[in-house]
Amino acid sequence: MVETLIMVLGVIAGFSLLKVKEHRRIAVVNLNNKVQLIAVALIIFIMGINLGSMEDFAHKMLTMGLQSLVFAIIPTVFSVIIVYIFSKLFIVKI
Repeated sequence: MVETLIMVLGVIAGFSLLKVKEHRRIAVVNLNNKVQLIAVALIIFIMGINLGSMEDFAHKMLTMGLQSLVFAIIPTVFSVIIVYIFSKLFIVKI
């Protein structure tokens, strides 16, 4: 719920930038890019701390790697199948 509220507030803030002068909008976008970079770096750092504090890290790494592979392959395969089906149904050949 909180995540959704934060996302909606971000969308509203972004939409309100459409009414701001372009030079100010560019400054806000540049600031936003820097804040995002710092936030992502902080998240990755914290994830590294969590992984490094695991006792059986090497064993769990194999399990997490396999799970990540499955979680990457399944959506990709289904996306390709759905795009193929919809392209056959809706794309008209000239």
